[in-house]
Amino acid sequence: MDSNKKIQITELSVAISELSRKIESLKTKLDRLCKETGACGNITQANKDLLRKSAQKELTDGTNINALRKEK
Repeated sequence: MDSNKKIQITELSVAISELSRKIESLKTKLDRLCKETGACGNITQANKDLLRKSAQKELTDGTNINALRKEK
């Protein structure tokens, strides 16, 4: 593997890591908002609506990630 490929892989890994941290931060904020406002149903429904719209557009950029899903 040449050095350009290694650099690209490293850059992608860093970008994915940063996005993962941002997603976790957003999930934490959404959980806090849900608990503070007591509007968990509204937040969950809005998230589902957004996910549905994303699926219709067939986005592959990660914007369709369900941040409110329960971990297994």
